[in-house]
Amino acid sequence: MNMNKLNLIPLSLASLTILAGTILVSSVVSADDSVVDEINITVPLSCTLSGTGMDTHNAEINNGTYNSAIGETTLKVFCNDNEGFAIYAIGYTDNEEGKNVLTNSTLGSTYDITTGTAITGNDSKWAMKLTKLTSPTPTYPVVIAGSTEDSLKEQGDPDYSTFQEVPDDYEKVAYRTSATDTGTNAEGTTLTTTYQAYISKTQPAGTYTSQVKYTLVHPHDTAAPQIPISIEDALNAAGKTKYNGYYKIQDIASTICANANQYGSDGIAEVIDVRDNNIYHIAKLADNNCWMLDNLALDPTDSTTAANMSAANTNATAEAISNYLNGGSVVAGWSQYEVSGVISHDPDHYTMWFNSPFINNQSLNTLVTSYGPASVNNQAKVGIYYNYCAASVGTYCYDIGADVDLPDTIIDAPQDVCPANWHMPTGGSTGEYTALSSYYDTTQSASNSASLQYNLSTSLSGRYYYYSSGTSNYPIDQESNGYWWSSTRSGPDAVYILSATSGLINPSQGSSRENMYTIRCLVRN
Repeated sequence: MNMNKLNLIPLSLASLTILAGTILVSSVVSADDSVVDEINITVPLSCTLSGTGMDTHNAEINNGTYNSAIGETTLKVFCNDNEGFAIYAIGYTDNEEGKNVLTNSTLGSTYDITTGTAITGNDSKWAMKLTKLTSPTPTYPVVIAGSTEDSLKEQGDPDYSTFQEVPDDYEKVAYRTSATDTGTNAEGTTLTTTYQAYISKTQPAGTYTSQVKYTLVHPHDTAAPQIPISIEDALNAAGKTKYNGYYKIQDIASTICANANQYGSDGIAEVIDVRDNNIYHIAKLADNNCWMLDNLALDPTDSTTAANMSAANTNATAEAISNYLNGGSVVAGWSQYEVSGVISHDPDHYTMWFNSPFINNQSLNTLVTSYGPASVNNQAKVGIYYNYCAASVGTYCYDIGADVDLPDTIIDAPQDVCPANWHMPTGGSTGEYTALSSYYDTTQSASNSASLQYNLSTSLSGRYYYYSSGTSNYPIDQESNGYWWSSTRSGPDAVYILSATSGLINPSQGSSRENMYTIRCLVRN
């Protein structure tokens, strides 16, 4: 028995040894099945510039005297760009950058107070300086450009910690080469700015007004902002060439618009559409987008125009243009266009008004009441009337009715007859028409220079009326209303439009697609 017991012990040990080995092997296999849970946290870039005390720069200064502390503004920057930021300044007068004069419109330029630091002689002067926050000691100090501490200083740089001329071009006045903090208790970067003025003994009495515009850019070594220039100068600077004596409307891209002045003395240009050689007025309006100030007059029933249309000069693909020029998605051929008041389709086939492109050029050169820079003696041409199938280059053409399966993919017009780089404005309460209208008066007379109707030069061009029996078809509402398509769907058979009367604009009205309205186009900045 004892021997039997002794024999069992080694067997038992051996068994345990094998079991232990099995456990170790199993543990290695388990490690190959492990997973790694990855967590990504993105901190968005945030850079803001704010100012307080910007309405305190008021002073009464007698002739022949000098005031060196005309109010005080606090500028505060929060910017978490690791590469830092810079603040640029420029004189800003009469809504135009690069003008650093204090002006009084009733006195004229003879008595402009120009910038400078001289306090003697007969020339009135004004100047500016910046001061860093010193108490409490800032955790994130900023460098005053041109000062002795400025490691980026170049010879001749103005030191804005002392009074300097208000620049007539963008100049860097302060910067940081690393991020400032943006936490709840963050101090950020704080500067104060003050102004001085010397009023000469010969300065006439009056109130003189000007502004300084401060612009935040990041990183700190970003080039200075460009002073907006005329649209033609922006085209020339971009290397664009003229065609038949005009710059091409197709050459105006968002970068051109971004560099152009808003509507003003040099903010309007005449450009040519290479598809048909029509000339249009365009301008950069208060929403910073560039708009056509005339109704589109592209007539695809003209054989020369049709031959010139391509994806290179039209806001549409080659396939869509080919389909468009051949009558759209239902019946091929030019006969499907409504031209000069002649009905060339079955007048009882009402649904064709939705699924075939139709235009009317009957009033193409008719002059109607208009206001603003595109009008002559308060008149402008009507242009072309388009149904929505034609306006969308045949890409938004489908019937309506209970038995119609509306395409799920068509929400807004995907393409249109506007020139390349341009498009029909978006509609509705959040569309581009509504955004533009927020900058202007939409209720007063269109002849008011502060109104949207004046600045957009909305002509009372009416619409083309189609009667389903084919017995009465003609332009209506001319001299009383204007209507312009948008690219935004408002319902199964409708899209938003901009509508106008002689004294009111509605930027978000819905209208059926079978109507025939005019078109304006824009370039987003």
